[in-house]
Amino acid sequence: MNEKHNWIQLEEGLYFVEKAYLIAPDNQAVQLQDARIEIYIGRAGHRLMRGFAKVKNMLIVELLEENDRIDLLVDMGGEFKYRLENPVLKAGKVFTPDVSSTLQFVPNRPWRKIAEDAFEQNRAEMVLLNCS
Repeated sequence: MNEKHNWIQLEEGLYFVEKAYLIAPDNQAVQLQDARIEIYIGRAGHRLMRGFAKVKNMLIVELLEENDRIDLLVDMGGEFKYRLENPVLKAGKVFTPDVSSTLQFVPNRPWRKIAEDAFEQNRAEMVLLNCS
């Protein structure tokens, strides 16, 4: 297996995420709810990853108004903290402020493990968006 495909060190299965945030370069961010990550084996026999979470769609629209790039910060507990750079995001098309739907995310490139202090520094710098 080449390096492009062996960056996922987790075993196959469904993993619950303690905290997850979509974050833009200007530090505007949206907190995701009930996030999960699934590790599975693809057709070519390599481990693949996809994730799911609940989010208010209007917040993603607001985040994208000022930013073309959005990263995903993930805390899976303990030392398992990662940054997914510019993942592919798919969500529902309802834009009522109080409506949430399922957001799907798939990495574009390997996720980067980050130290707990770096994760907390990112969180401290965030400006969380919410529906008013």
